[in-house]
Amino acid sequence: MSTPPAGLKPMTDFDPFQPAILHDAVSDRFVTWDWDRAEDFVTGASYDKDRRVVWNGNVFDGWDDVLGG
Repeated sequence: MSTPPAGLKPMTDFDPFQPAILHDAVSDRFVTWDWDRAEDFVTGASYDKDRRVVWNGNVFDGWDDVLGG
């Protein structure tokens, strides 16, 4: 798995009900967050020992606002 790009916010600060981009450590790619799936994320996501979010085949290790804000 990859190292997250510098400057990303920790997943512990991620609000799944807001638009965002998330870095997936498995594919080493950014994905645009689909906040329509927020409820599923809240009930199905878990943190690993490195405080990354494991959910739906992804390992999210950081996030940012859609426009980098």
